Amino acid sequence: MDKVLETKNTLINEKYALLEKLKNVEIKIKECDDYIGKQCNHEWITEREDGAYGDRFTVCKLCKINRGF
Repeated sequence: MDKVLETKNTLINEKYALLEKLKNVEIKIKECDDYIGKQCNHEWITEREDGAYGDRFTVCKLCKINRGF
C-alpha cells in the first residue's frame, strides 16, 4: 500500500510540474503574439464560421492574429 501511495504522490507532483511548465509556455506564446501584433501592418479581414449561426471573427491576413488581441 505504501508503494501505491508513493507512486500516487510522485504522479501528483509530476502533474503540477507539467501544469506549471504549460502555464509558462502559454505566457511565452502570449508575449510572441503581443510582439507580432505591434510589428505587423495589419490587413484585417472579417469572416463568418460555417453553419446557420456562425460567429463572425476578424483576423489579420498577414499575421493571423485575432482583432481582440
